[in-house]
Amino acid sequence: MRNNRFFALMLLMATAIAFTYCSKDEDDPVDEKDTVKPQINLTSPANETEFLPGDAIAFSAVLSDDKELGSYKIDIHPGEGHNHKSTSDNGAWSYQKSWSLPEGSTNETVNHSEIVIPLEVDGVPTMPGDYHFLVYCTDKAGNEEFVAHDVIIVEPADETAPEIALSFVPEENQLYIRADTIKIAGSVSDNRHLSELLVAVMRSTSTEDMVNTTDAFVIMLNANEQVAGQNSFDFNASILVGATQDNNVPPRNVTWARGNFYVIVKAVDDSGNTTFSQRFPILIQ
Repeated sequence: MRNNRFFALMLLMATAIAFTYCSKDEDDPVDEKDTVKPQINLTSPANETEFLPGDAIAFSAVLSDDKELGSYKIDIHPGEGHNHKSTSDNGAWSYQKSWSLPEGSTNETVNHSEIVIPLEVDGVPTMPGDYHFLVYCTDKAGNEEFVAHDVIIVEPADETAPEIALSFVPEENQLYIRADTIKIAGSVSDNRHLSELLVAVMRSTSTEDMVNTTDAFVIMLNANEQVAGQNSFDFNASILVGATQDNNVPPRNVTWARGNFYVIVKAVDDSGNTTFSQRFPILIQ
């Protein structure tokens, strides 16, 4: 009899325990794994916004997640060719930085202007061109999302004219007769790139706007093809008085005349900035 009551008591306890666990499973289901990526609304910079070296990039974005945000990261690198490393050879710029977000946050507006495009990278002017601007956002569970915009770094306006340095020039009012050679030599340079180099003999009444391949009396040197894209060039220009053709490209026929003339050097860069040397008066008889 005692054994029957003992077994009945044990059965009652087992039933109560089973009921308790079943109730707990029904009332408190196990949380499902978080697989939902956060969302990013990148409002600034707008796609294909142009910047100059030295500009600050205003960044603004709204980050949200269904449960909890974790952190965000900005990655900027050259777009062309996906060359993601800055090198001292070409001035390519890259930037990367991460920030943590407040614990428990599900929606955050982030904005700042601490990203400044450098004027130089390893001593080389910052390379202009298309860059990728990527924003990554990671939630507390490790899910990551990203958005990408293109930004364009443009070259600052070039207002610096080429420089002309002369190493040999005609003497003032030097007299030249048939079979004499008129000479002038030196170098030209530019902070960026040259596009034109012209050395000419001009009539004494000619103005600087006439120093061209059409109005010049004689072209001593037309080095446009040689200097295009260069930032420096050494030249040695000469012409024989009485030559039937000058040194233009292509050569022009020359009708020599007696009188007062001057020799001048004209250098132009690829932004159109122009420099003239001083005039060197000569006489031709």
